[in-house]
Amino acid sequence: MTAPKADLKTNITRDQPVTQTAGSIQVAKDALDESAVLLSFGGEWGTTYAELTPAEAQSIAAALEDTARELTEKEESTDA
Repeated sequence: MTAPKADLKTNITRDQPVTQTAGSIQVAKDALDESAVLLSFGGEWGTTYAELTPAEAQSIAAALEDTARELTEKEESTDA
């Protein structure tokens, strides 16, 4: 994995059993496969990686942006 393009420190909730602990979400290029994007979730339990194609990564990015926009708009409309 190359140096992360994004390194978000956050709480990560896992199931079986349900626990919440500090962790991080990272996005980086795969050092061995320049056509792949690595999305990782890590914490005291270790790290889980998802290897994504650029199209899959763009799909996830769009879904995150759309959902965040919807929530922001909803929040702003209830504050008005």
